[in-house]
This record gives sequence, structure tokens and C-alpha cells, in this order.
Amino acid sequence: MACSDELPDTNQQENNGHGCDLRGRVWKALLGIYRISALEYVTLVQRGLSPVAEKIQNDTFRTLMTDRAFQDRVSNEMLTRILNAFVWKAHDQPPSRLMNLRFSYVQGMNVLAAPFLYVLPELDAFFAFSSFIQNSCPLYVQPALEGVHCGLKLLDRCVEEIDPDLFKYLQSKQLTAKVYAFPSVMTFSVCTPPLDQALHLWDFFLAYGVHLNILCIVAQLLNMRDDLMNNQRLKSVISPMKLLRSFPDLDAGTILATTQTLIPRLPEDLYDMLVRHTFDPIVCDMLLQEPDADVRG
Repeated sequence: MACSDELPDTNQQENNGHGCDLRGRVWKALLGIYRISALEYVTLVQRGLSPVAEKIQNDTFRTLMTDRAFQDRVSNEMLTRILNAFVWKAHDQPPSRLMNLRFSYVQGMNVLAAPFLYVLPELDAFFAFSSFIQNSCPLYVQPALEGVHCGLKLLDRCVEEIDPDLFKYLQSKQLTAKVYAFPSVMTFSVCTPPLDQALHLWDFFLAYGVHLNILCIVAQLLNMRDDLMNNQRLKSVISPMKLLRSFPDLDAGTILATTQTLIPRLPEDLYDMLVRHTFDPIVCDMLLQEPDADVRG
């Protein structure tokens, strides 16, 4: 269902602190959230501002500023509470035994918290967000954003594999993924409106893996391909960078339909790296030691 049929829109009345709607319940199940503790969350909140509170406050007020529905539903105070509480929770935990990772607040986490606060009551959102960060994409939220940079490298590789002509054209304009796709990779596409379509993408990511965001970005590029290539043929005054600076509004149904056709077109080893890059330091170390696409070209 999360793959082919969009879950019903989050209901404002049901997401008022008294319960979860269907999407919220599905997200919690997919994230393995079967227990929440109001006492734990309240205790963390009562500790007040975290050591990185200033960084948090500098970001929260900018979160999805142009989305009226989000602004009406999620307050700056809610975002600030959940992010400071997460920092305190992470501060109390020992590093991961397997990966020696520690967690705090890094750039972009405010946007990653946004969908959870929009879909779930604040208490549920805190535990869902914490699980997502620590289990789904731990390498995306390390201080150097290693996972994000690996995702950008993999995006270039996927474009090169799936559409060599488009890849060569973008490369000829020095348009590697790190130039045009950093926000989309870092936020798992939440940075591109409208939010209701981003939530549909997240239904898919939570069900089948957040690594699929990379292929969803490739799908968006393929849907823009004619405009980009016609730009070259007609020598349009609109630069390809201008076209890529702001992706067209999300159409989740079209993006997911295209994405599902891309998966079998990738070599097995490339897809394996794609799956593992959000959480496996070995894959990240290997990718980060390799030259970027523009250097390879």
C-alpha cells in the first residue's frame, strides 16, 4: 500500500496530541515504534536548552517557511523542543558499539524532524524521529555529513548508469550532484514542495528504504530531461543550473512509478552500495576516497 497507493492525508483533528491518524500509525509500525514514554520525553524537555541550542534556534524558524499548512500545524516551539530533547537523549547514550557513532544536532535535522511533527503528535514524533535518525540514516547526521556526500556520489553514478547522455551533458556543464542536489539528498526530498507529495515519498522510503530517495531524485532528473537537453539544442538563455536550482513541484505518483523502473537497471554492486550508504561506514569510507564525477571525467 505504501508503495502504490498514497496513504490518506494527515488529519488535523486527529493530529492534535490525542492520537495518530492512519499514516502516523503506519509510520510508527514501519519504524518499530511500539513503546513511547511521556515521562522520558518530559524529563528531557525539562532539562531545557541543549549545548547546541543556538544552532537549533538559528535553523528552526526557517523550516518549511513557505508551507502554510506546516506553519499552521507545527510551531517553532515544537521543533525546538523535539530537537533539544533529541540532543539530550543522544548525549546520555554511549556510542554505537558497531559504528562508534555519536549523535547531536547537525544542519538539516530541523527539516528531517518536520514530517514527523506534521504527521504525529509531538510525543510520538519525538520517538519516531529519534529512531529514524539513529537507525535509518545515522551517517547522514554525523558532523561531516558523510552519508549525504556519499549519496551525492551515488546519485552521479546512478545517472551515469541509467542515462549516459544526460550524465555527460550535466558533466560538461560542471553540474555534478553536489552542485544541484545537496538539499534534496540531505532532506530526503522534503525541501521540494508540496509537503503532501513529500509525505507520500516518505511512505515509500519508510516501507522500502530511505536509500531510494537517491533514485527518486534521478527520476526527477529524467522527468526534466527534455527541458535540460532542449536547452542545449536550442541554446536557450535559461541555464541548466537555473533549471536545476529549483526542482519542479513533486508529483509523487509519477516519481515513484519512474523510480520502480530504475531499480532493475542498476548493477547489483551499485545497488548494494546505495542500500548501505546511509548506515555502513565501510561503504562511505570507500566512496569518499574515490574522485568525484567531475574529476573522473
